[in-house]
Amino acid sequence: MSNMSHSNLGSTQPPSLADMVLPDNVHCFQKEIPHTSTPVIHERYERLEQLRDRERPYTHFRHSADKLFELIADDMAPNWSNREVILAPIFRAGLSLLPVFMARIEQSRLCSIGVKRNEATAQPEPYLFKVPREYAADAKLIILEPMIATAGTMCYSLKMLQQHGFDLKQVEIVSIFAALEGVQKVHGAYPEVTINVEVVDPILDDQKYIVPGCGDFGDRYFGT
Repeated sequence: MSNMSHSNLGSTQPPSLADMVLPDNVHCFQKEIPHTSTPVIHERYERLEQLRDRERPYTHFRHSADKLFELIADDMAPNWSNREVILAPIFRAGLSLLPVFMARIEQSRLCSIGVKRNEATAQPEPYLFKVPREYAADAKLIILEPMIATAGTMCYSLKMLQQHGFDLKQVEIVSIFAALEGVQKVHGAYPEVTINVEVVDPILDDQKYIVPGCGDFGDRYFGT
C-alpha cells in the first residue's frame, strides 16, 4: 500500500518509534539497530530520510531508493543462500525492489502478485496471481512491498499464497515503510510470517495513508 497525503490528525501526540511495542514477527531496522554504528548503517538511515523528502524529484528519489535496496539486499540475501528462493513483488510498487534482489539472489524465481487498492473503499482488488508450477517444499518466498499501510493488500496476498499451498512459515516480507496498524494486522492474521521493514510509522490518516511516510512510493519511484 502507498500513501499520498496528510490530513488533520488531531492533537494527540503519536508514539515515537522508540516507544512503540512491535509484534514479535516484525524486525524493524531503525528500532533494532543503533544510529551510531558502521558507515553502512548510517547510509541506510540517510537514504531513508532522503525518501521522506517530498520535494525530491523522482529521478533522485529513485536513485536513493535503489541505493537503499542494495544495502538491504546485501544484508539479507546471505540469509537465503543454498535455498530455493521465490521473489514475489506486489505490483506495481514492489517491482522497484525486484531487480536488486534478483541480482543478489541468482537462483531466485518469480511469483507475480497484482493487487490494487480501491481508492474509494480502501479495499484490495486482485488482477494478477501467478506462481511457479513446481517448487521445493521448503522454498523461501520473499514478498517485496515498499509500503504496508492498512495491510489489506498484504493480507489478501498472504491468503492467496496460503490457498495455493505455500507454507507461510517460509514467507518473509521486505518493506521500507509500514504503519503500526498495518504490521499489527499482519501479525494478528498471519503471525508466522516474518516482516522485515526499515521503519514503522505511528499512524494512518483518515484516508488510510501512512504518516509521515514518504508519499506514494510507486508514483514517486516510477515518475507517474
